[in-house]
Amino acid sequence: MREYPPARQVIWPMLLLFLGANLYSIDRAIVGVLAEPIRKSFAIGDAQMGLLMGMAYSLLSAVLGLGLGWLVDHRDRRRLVAGAIALWSVATIACGLAPSFAGFFAARMVVGLGEAAIAPAALSLIADLFAPARRGRAMAVYFIGASIGSGLSSVIPGMILRHGIAITLPHIGALEAWRTCFVLCGLGGPVVSLLLLTAREPVRHAAAREADSAHMAAKLGDLWARRALVVPLYLGFCLFYVALLGITMWTAPFLTRHYGLPITAFSGALGLMLLVTGVSGYLISGLLADSRLSGGRAGRIPLLCALPLLGLPAAFAGFAPDYRLSLAMLGTIGIAMPMINVAMNTTLQDILPNTMRGFGMAMLGLCSAVIAGAGGPWVMALAGGGAGGSSGDLGLAFMRVGLPFLLLSSLCFAAAWRAAITSAQKDENP
Repeated sequence: MREYPPARQVIWPMLLLFLGANLYSIDRAIVGVLAEPIRKSFAIGDAQMGLLMGMAYSLLSAVLGLGLGWLVDHRDRRRLVAGAIALWSVATIACGLAPSFAGFFAARMVVGLGEAAIAPAALSLIADLFAPARRGRAMAVYFIGASIGSGLSSVIPGMILRHGIAITLPHIGALEAWRTCFVLCGLGGPVVSLLLLTAREPVRHAAAREADSAHMAAKLGDLWARRALVVPLYLGFCLFYVALLGITMWTAPFLTRHYGLPITAFSGALGLMLLVTGVSGYLISGLLADSRLSGGRAGRIPLLCALPLLGLPAAFAGFAPDYRLSLAMLGTIGIAMPMINVAMNTTLQDILPNTMRGFGMAMLGLCSAVIAGAGGPWVMALAGGGAGGSSGDLGLAFMRVGLPFLLLSSLCFAAAWRAAITSAQKDENP
């Protein structure tokens, strides 16, 4: 059995993966923070803005996600992550320079494609860098990078707008403030991309024993053989993310419309909320994922059953009399999200063989892209009455979408829990 690398050899690649998670979270979330100025600049309504937030980001990743998962399982993961970071960073800059809705949509598709590669590749790398007993905490560290990026996705635009920072380009002139935000946020990615090439590709564990899963059809068949467990797991995750993405992507426009606040008035508080809930959620979840509480027959799945219910107060944030109380209520789904991410991803690493991990993560990414990524922000816009060129009641939409989807998510995870127990009993009594 191959040994895992010593601690001194995993610090550098983990630092770079941490930075990569930070960058992808900034570039993914910034469109929601700047939704109102983007919407006004392109003269579009909530439904079209929901497409930019969701479908544009998810389209290419949904179409090509399984192929990316195959590459993760059978090619150099360092180079894949490095190329993905460079690709989405350039595309983020292109978003800031897009002349129209169509141009922004196209650039946003490329952002989504690049970012679709990092999660399965990074988590597969972590699985080969850390032994199972330490894996949950390692994944929590990776996802903390994403939480810091989520916070910065609000803080950075707030600072740029507050200080009136503007970039002037030849033949284009001075950029609007929201465009400047996209250009500046895309500049750091190529540096991290180059540094990733200095890290070592870790040895894949148990790859020889599982070489029969190298072909796409075999991988699909392997997942299908686990359908009693995998289907409710994936569905529960996707339903949670419909509520999560719908609420989080529309949080900044909600605060602007519902409480009459400019972005500069709440960007610091929103960024702090995202940072505190994300980091604390990942720290708690990393400890829980590696604790005795996750050592039963069903592993970490019982945690998944309870976590969507933790986010229920966010569905009622539109009824809060003050934006600070509203942010606190919205924070409940923010703290549930990292805990679900760690519990879900460590569960997949545990139940899938090595040569299936990247594919399994990519399949989860495909399902969540189609159901939640494309649908969440758009469904939320429609639920608030923002069809056509109008802007709707987002507080009411949070309740109409958040409440049923969070409850259904919990029920799906409960079905997966039952399937896991049944499977464990069969293994114990063949």
